[in-house]
Amino acid sequence: MSGVVQTALTRQFGWLSGYNGRQFSSDVVAAIVVTILLVPQSLAYALLAGLPPKVGIYASITPLVAYALLGSSRQLNVGPTAVISLMTAATIADLPDETRIVGAAALAFIVGMMLIGAGLLKAGFLMNFVSRPVVSAYITGAAFLIIVSQLRHIVGVEGGGRTALSMIQSLSQQFGQISAITMVVGGAALSLFFLARNSIAYRLVKAGVSSRRAKMLSRMAPIFIIAVFIIASWAGDLEQIGLAVVGDVPGGLPPFALPWVEQSLMQSLLVPAAVIAIVAFVDSTSTAQELAARKRESINANRELFGLGAANIAAGWSSGYAVNGSMSRSAVNASAGGETPLSSIIVAALMALTAMFLTPLLRPLPLAVLAALIIIACLSLLDFRSIWRTWVYSRLDGLTAVATFLAVLLLGVQYGVLVGVVLAMALHIRTTVNPHMPLVGRFPGTEHYRDADRFVVETSDRVKTLRIDESLYYANARTLEDRVAGIVSKHEDLTDLILMCTAVNRIDASALNSLETINNRLRASGIKLHFSDMQSRVRERLFRSSFLDRLTGRIFLSQHEAMEALEPEPDWSFLDDHIDIH
Repeated sequence: MSGVVQTALTRQFGWLSGYNGRQFSSDVVAAIVVTILLVPQSLAYALLAGLPPKVGIYASITPLVAYALLGSSRQLNVGPTAVISLMTAATIADLPDETRIVGAAALAFIVGMMLIGAGLLKAGFLMNFVSRPVVSAYITGAAFLIIVSQLRHIVGVEGGGRTALSMIQSLSQQFGQISAITMVVGGAALSLFFLARNSIAYRLVKAGVSSRRAKMLSRMAPIFIIAVFIIASWAGDLEQIGLAVVGDVPGGLPPFALPWVEQSLMQSLLVPAAVIAIVAFVDSTSTAQELAARKRESINANRELFGLGAANIAAGWSSGYAVNGSMSRSAVNASAGGETPLSSIIVAALMALTAMFLTPLLRPLPLAVLAALIIIACLSLLDFRSIWRTWVYSRLDGLTAVATFLAVLLLGVQYGVLVGVVLAMALHIRTTVNPHMPLVGRFPGTEHYRDADRFVVETSDRVKTLRIDESLYYANARTLEDRVAGIVSKHEDLTDLILMCTAVNRIDASALNSLETINNRLRASGIKLHFSDMQSRVRERLFRSSFLDRLTGRIFLSQHEAMEALEPEPDWSFLDDHIDIH
């Protein structure tokens, strides 16, 4: 047992072996840069989640430590993110104001327990059931919805609604209540953040600054922009003329307690928690895999479940809300030189110092500035090009992506991913229920066999070959029976039918029964049933049954061997003395 524990600890904390001063200095620098980005983001995403700003800071301390200890990625930075914040807002929107904070913490705690449970069941493979087009379309839809939701803070109205249409309708109805000072501040913040993201690095490089340093300065620019707006708001006392500000942010470390809520509320949070857990796991693991690929490292999906689960339990225990891996902060951490999970622990320590000593400085920060920060961050999440590429490549996958995007906008962020996953699986099942099963023939003079409807190939009237381009299971077994019956009815001279099983990876019990039925029907018609190109694993499973004892034909190693045995080339040698072909 001690050996197992030691192996697990070595695998988890192997980065400590050989850890040196150079790595420590790199982690410290990366942590400082990430913290500069995280402080305003934590406030902004808490605002997006419909929670007080302090909750965003609370969600940026203990979850980072928990993931660093249990997660498998060395560069992933967890914490509040735009998509999970929006999903949290949609979940707690109907709760009374006095229960929203504890409700959000309870939601995070349930998400964590679900992820830990999935980790214990080694359910990391479930990520494979959520297709990349669904994830891309979902994130694009959520980002678009977030941008629309933040427009109310830019123009200074109450707004409302959970879907894109209801939000736009609410904004149009309150058009006459727009605050001029809020629009000026919001518009200026949008312009400055946009320039910081798109122009500052380029201008610095042209001025002679190194590319690496220019990128760092451009990423740190938002904190300076926010500082300017805080000073301007405080000096001009803009709150007195109608500008909404963050207000008092209580200082100190987060209170640590389990988020106890009524049983009825706990039950109502189960379904949203499951959806958040799926999105958090898929999004975080995709980001972690992308970062690991750059370093030629690997990610363990089951350990990611434990790491994210522990991070969310820590968030709920420390009065935060649901978290996941952040693409933007993780990329900044990697590019700033972060090499080990220690950088996340240092970020947590710096955020704790912020919570204890710097929160009074945040009071005059305009909400419009935080909304502008959220909008600019979400612009990078919009990926309509990916949806278009998916549509061009595959209409079915494109339909899934478009449906997911529209579901987020029209039904709300909670249902978008469910619509995408269910539709993707339904279309997949539809495809496997009606697999492509063409008759094939041989390219003249070769051993290659292709679809007879698409290529000019040699075919035989007596021997027909049906290629099955899908595994055989209960849902498509009857389709195979019908296809074989159709072939028999159209070819009166048929004496042998070959099932070419190149793409058949599995034959389940229902499909085996269908093969028994096909074999018996063909025997009654005087036709033999054969197999070719069957994978050894599938053939070995067939040997466990008595089907091969009753098979009227044979199992051939290759399609060409089958055709040579059943339809050999004519022997023209007897004509050598009679025909001279020039």
